[in-house]
Amino acid sequence: MDLHWVAGVAVLLILAAISAYRDALKNEPIGHFGWANGDLPKMEEIE
Repeated sequence: MDLHWVAGVAVLLILAAISAYRDALKNEPIGHFGWANGDLPKMEEIE
């Protein structure tokens, strides 16, 4: 099999994975910090 075909298929798979990842983030954002999920109290509640 020609290496150009292999490289082309690999690029298409990578693009499909990136597209699926971006769609997943758009539908349900993942946050590394508590404020991203709204878990932290508001400033009025802290004082």
